[in-house]
Amino acid sequence: MLKYYKIFIIFILIPLAGCSKSIISEVSRFHNLPTANAETIEVVSLDPNRQNSLEFSQYAALVGQHLGKIGYQPPQNTPSQLIAVIDYHMQPAGSAIDSGPRSSVGIGVGSGGRRSSVGIGLSIPIGENDPPQAYMRILTLEIIQRSDGVKLYEGQAASRGPEALPVIMPYLVNAIFQDFPGNSGSSNKVKAQP
Repeated sequence: MLKYYKIFIIFILIPLAGCSKSIISEVSRFHNLPTANAETIEVVSLDPNRQNSLEFSQYAALVGQHLGKIGYQPPQNTPSQLIAVIDYHMQPAGSAIDSGPRSSVGIGVGSGGRRSSVGIGLSIPIGENDPPQAYMRILTLEIIQRSDGVKLYEGQAASRGPEALPVIMPYLVNAIFQDFPGNSGSSNKVKAQP
């Protein structure tokens, strides 16, 4: 009998082991981007003050990996043909994502034949009472032709939740590159994993 329980537990745990967290982002894009053909591309920050930051370097590496997967090449000691400009920020979403526990008092009246009864209940929350703050986390990507400054691609991924930007950035990058470049003028929800 114990053998059957072990087999049952294994069949339950295997699908759960494959599950990982995913984040839903709203992705919008506009482009006139030809298919990648080994053009060189450099990832830069929209904000020049971030260009040398460690945070930007980490995000630029994520974007660069995806650009490489779709056929672009990093520049080799010469200016790149294309420039990928990224920007990112987060802002309060305006309301908390969970109303949290609240104290409450309830009064109930009941009757059964000749008897009536009154009951009073009190609910008191224990622990944290402040709900987590929700944020909008936003990543934008533009691809520009270096020679004439013509913009070939504009994309944005936005997601709402309590996680900080460094935690959520791999999800946003994956969301913006799902089915890249996508249909121009489209906006759709994308479920992405890191």
